[in-house]
Amino acid sequence: MSIVSELRRRRVFRVAGLYIVGAWVVLQVFDLAFASWGLPDTALRFVWVTALVLFPLALVFGWRYDITPNGIVRTPPASGSEDLSLKVADYVVLLAFLAVLIASGWLLAGRISEEAPEQTAVNLPQRDIDPFSIAVLPFVTRSSVDDTAYFADGIHDDLLTTLSKVAALKVISRTSVLEYRETTKKVRQIGRELGAANILEGGVQQAGNNVRINVQLIDAATDEHLWAHTYDRELSIQNIFDIQSEIVETIATQLAATLSPQERERISRDRTDNLEAFREFTRGKQKMARASFEALNEAVTHFEAAIALDPEYVLSHAALANCYASMASTGAIAVTEMIAEGRGHIERAMELDPDNGFVQAVLARYAAATDDPGAEDLFLHAMELAPNDVDVLSLYAAHLRTARRSEEALPILKSALDLDPLSVLLYHDLGRVNLWMGRFEPALEAFRRISQINPGNPYAAHGAGMATILSGKVVEAGYWSDAAAKVDPDDYENPATSVYVYVSAGNMEMAERRMLEALELGPEEPYPLSAQAYYLLHIGERDRAIDIARASLLKGLDDRWGSDMLFLRLIADDALVSGRYEEALTWFGQKVPELMREVPRVDSGNIIKAVDLAHVLLAAGRDSKANALLEIVIDVFDTEYTLGSANYPLGISKVEALALLGRTDEALSAFRKLYEDGWRMRWQMDGELTQHLNSIRDAAEFRAIMADIEADIGAQERDFDPTSL
Repeated sequence: MSIVSELRRRRVFRVAGLYIVGAWVVLQVFDLAFASWGLPDTALRFVWVTALVLFPLALVFGWRYDITPNGIVRTPPASGSEDLSLKVADYVVLLAFLAVLIASGWLLAGRISEEAPEQTAVNLPQRDIDPFSIAVLPFVTRSSVDDTAYFADGIHDDLLTTLSKVAALKVISRTSVLEYRETTKKVRQIGRELGAANILEGGVQQAGNNVRINVQLIDAATDEHLWAHTYDRELSIQNIFDIQSEIVETIATQLAATLSPQERERISRDRTDNLEAFREFTRGKQKMARASFEALNEAVTHFEAAIALDPEYVLSHAALANCYASMASTGAIAVTEMIAEGRGHIERAMELDPDNGFVQAVLARYAAATDDPGAEDLFLHAMELAPNDVDVLSLYAAHLRTARRSEEALPILKSALDLDPLSVLLYHDLGRVNLWMGRFEPALEAFRRISQINPGNPYAAHGAGMATILSGKVVEAGYWSDAAAKVDPDDYENPATSVYVYVSAGNMEMAERRMLEALELGPEEPYPLSAQAYYLLHIGERDRAIDIARASLLKGLDDRWGSDMLFLRLIADDALVSGRYEEALTWFGQKVPELMREVPRVDSGNIIKAVDLAHVLLAAGRDSKANALLEIVIDVFDTEYTLGSANYPLGISKVEALALLGRTDEALSAFRKLYEDGWRMRWQMDGELTQHLNSIRDAAEFRAIMADIEADIGAQERDFDPTSL
């Protein structure tokens, strides 16, 4: 009898099949059990080794013994008359073995696809991975207590803040790691996407007055568990912070990162002794991250509640002040209200902890809002105190962007994105910086990333709207402006922008509809009022538009998205017609006093207003001062700004200055260049409805350019297909 026949007679193949099927089932059970118990992957390897070691013993057992209805007996010698045909039991074993092979293949394919480099939805750029980098994934909630989820988020957020105080560590920011809540992705893939060498996972379980926090530190490249621990403590805020300090110390030790005495001392600062204050602060941060008008108001309520519970809670004071500043930057409140409501809180935070980087950055933000020349030094000091704090980096980058220091803002944004590669706010700032530099494709790519990271976020549509406006695609810009309004319906500035866009596109029906929406949401706000005046001017109600401009200036409203620029242009134009020069000059003296100096200071914020003022001065007989101001306008534009970039709305200032100086050919040449570089917004008003271009308006070249603009917008209307976006 052959060896194969003898193996069949002794049912060794059946034993092997049964063993493999049984071992596979056992491994699956242990895999699930170990994951739920938080045991490292090395524990499962011992089960594998045990199964492999026992396999030869099982084969020997199958050779020597047989299992019969009467029990286990020694396999008898061959008699030569055995029936070696397959029995029902053999078919059952074969089917089970086949099922195991199929299941194993399916699981293996899934793991290979997860481990393979994946073209993720976010399409993040490749980056070098710092060995001291760490991403702390959102903590899993393992409790039925209602508030445990908020509590776990608070622990997670505070742990991130604490880790970021260690200069030797590169800590991936909260907004990026939140994208991996309840993720099914493997640690290696998460590490690649976030650019993190190490991953910290954890869970929180709350039962009565006790809390269990389990954490495990994993090498993202090898999936090896570097450290794991479970903390069982009585629920108190001091115990929670003690656990976090222990975790930070252990992580620093495991990664061989140096933790200085100053950093150890700083870790214990800025915290609260009140558990409920900690919960309210956490809720406030979560609301603020959403950035909508409604969410920011809710964040204020939570931060105020935290301060009421603990008046010396440094981070709540700073966060509340920062929230008011964010509300002012979005237009939810006026800058004057921001100062009135928030200044006291940031000053109190400075009294409590002047060496906190975030506190310094918020103070710098307030200084910048009031044109304090010390703002720059405050930002730089904040960067020294907290070089790895993404909030500090983000605030400084935004400051540089608004100051039109785009080249300086880019490396700051890059550093911030290294720490927070999935931050919607940072990509929005990156897009806007690229717009200021005239780099439309990189800007659009940044805004597209926003929609990939967080579909439906208003920043994606808002950014795309700005990019299309600045590239002259006013019809498409209307689509994006409306899209932004849909995802943030409480923001009255979105429909106000749509008014400007739709008027420029010649769609007066939609412009009126959006004007009414903006006024309903913000009836006394500067930007909706400027949109109303703009619309009225274009339907022939010039006097009503001027009345709105005059009333708005009298109210002392903030300048939002160029609202003062429109109001002053209407006042200047009225003065040129009515002769009310002194009234206009008084308004210019109040709103732009830097233009009234002996040596005027012209910049991007007042260059249009400088032309309006110069024309009024010309009409009032002050030719010398007017001509000097117009020459400065031309020189500043040629020196600091370029056409074909986000500065093109300012390009009309150079055309108007040349026209007012009587340099007709140069004015027409600059006007042609302006058209070719995408000038479409406000083209009817600046081209036809104000007085500055009267000297060139009858020129054939001027009429040809205006006809070209009208034809281009008509072509945009015909060719626009929203389904292609």
